[in-house]
Amino acid sequence: MSSTGKGWAARRQAAVVHSLHRDVIRAAVAGGADRAGGSAGIARTAGYVLAGLVHLLPFAFLALGVYLVTRFTVLSVPIGLIVLDLAWLLRPRPVRVPGGAETLTRENAPRLYELIDRVGAEVGAPRTHLVVLSGAVNAGFTTYGWRRRPLVEIGYPLWMLLTPAERVSVLAHEMAHSRNGDARHGLAVGGALHSLVELREVTRFCWRPGDGLSQLAAECLLAVVGLPVRGLIVVLELLLYRSSQRAEYRADAIEARVGGTEAALSLMDALSTRVVPAVRFLSTQTLAVGRQDLWEELRVHVAGISEAEIERLRVEAALDELRVDRTHPPTHLRREHLATLPYAEARVRAEAMEEIEEELALPAERVARGLKEDAQAALYR
Repeated sequence: MSSTGKGWAARRQAAVVHSLHRDVIRAAVAGGADRAGGSAGIARTAGYVLAGLVHLLPFAFLALGVYLVTRFTVLSVPIGLIVLDLAWLLRPRPVRVPGGAETLTRENAPRLYELIDRVGAEVGAPRTHLVVLSGAVNAGFTTYGWRRRPLVEIGYPLWMLLTPAERVSVLAHEMAHSRNGDARHGLAVGGALHSLVELREVTRFCWRPGDGLSQLAAECLLAVVGLPVRGLIVVLELLLYRSSQRAEYRADAIEARVGGTEAALSLMDALSTRVVPAVRFLSTQTLAVGRQDLWEELRVHVAGISEAEIERLRVEAALDELRVDRTHPPTHLRREHLATLPYAEARVRAEAMEEIEEELALPAERVARGLKEDAQAALYR
């Protein structure tokens, strides 16, 4: 294809993307998932049906496995044991507290909880039961345990790179996922996805030279078992694609209402610029050597990024194209949507941030130590 033809195709694709997302934004503003119709509503319903089948699979495998084992034939017993193993692997699992994260309680981080409670009250989210501090360049709001108690995860590398107003915005955005109509965060679909993701991790091919032939055979068998699991995850995410995109726009709108449009736009820019070099910095194994103060070195590293590189990252985000495997809309379209929102004043202001930083200081040191130990251990694998 000629360069002219490629340019026309790119412009045509961009026009389709904008048209699709205008429809998604209108639906989000009109009421999100509650008013989804047409193909999007059918896909969402199909997603719930598939999630229900996933929840039924372990019980079906259990019944089949017991039946085969009790037949007591040469083939039925080993096949039955394999089926029972599948039932065990697919069993419902509670969401665990993120590994390696530092637990923050209301006793040792009262000012942080006070801020989160104020944000949650404005968002309409359930009261946070637990906050954890992790080494991820991310933040999240989820539930954990069999009782599905609300949990807020704060990735300290992200937190330290944000301004106080941006911190309020990121909390508001993540907590908005509890009420923005995203089925991926609900009990039915969220639980099914969690079980499938856990099974995907269990069946990941992890054989290394030196592990032996028997281990290789076992890993190959697990990898084969994991193929339909990966397929189910892709299908489920595709079915919920439109509703997930709509829910993301609704979370952006709630974020802007709570923290102000300006802070929301600033956060979006930070995620496209400051966060990218931070992720690269923390992904290198050089963390294992010579890092006296990891967080200070990260701060200096990000602050040293040139304006030309920052602008390049902005352009890169602006050229981001729609892909059907994404649950987040393209960044530049989210920014366009945010810029139209009329929330000039923040409902929740970033107060007592110095006291919150003091509360996070020691847990953040332990998180940094864990990251460096993990990086050092990776050198010897």
